[in-house]
Amino acid sequence: MSVSDDRPADYDPSECWDPVETAEADELADPDEFLRVCAALTGFDVPELRATGMADEHHRTVLAHRVRDEHALVHLWYVGAWPGEAPSSARAHDQGLVWRTFRAAPPGAAAPGHGSWADPPRGAAAPGEDEGR
Repeated sequence: MSVSDDRPADYDPSECWDPVETAEADELADPDEFLRVCAALTGFDVPELRATGMADEHHRTVLAHRVRDEHALVHLWYVGAWPGEAPSSARAHDQGLVWRTFRAAPPGAAAPGHGSWADPPRGAAAPGEDEGR
């Protein structure tokens, strides 16, 4: 399932399907094998991928595409969308591995907590405090 990094700028995976690679494609039809392959590609283990809650949705996305591209699989898990497409759901974007990698929450996806608006941002002075003292 190796893909060259020397792809042209106008590379479109949907136009590059090769029926000879169907045996390789069939390996991803099994959900467990799909997760094992994705774990090897993403650097996250199978339980971490399952914990995103996106394993079934991402598996369906991969099965809907005829091409099996390592770069596309990594993109799907990290960003929550097949390359060139919108995320399959808001949840897919919010559960993207990119946020776990950065140890951050996607903007607007997680509430900061009740009353958090009352505290100044970290490193900022509270309103009315004189910074010159």
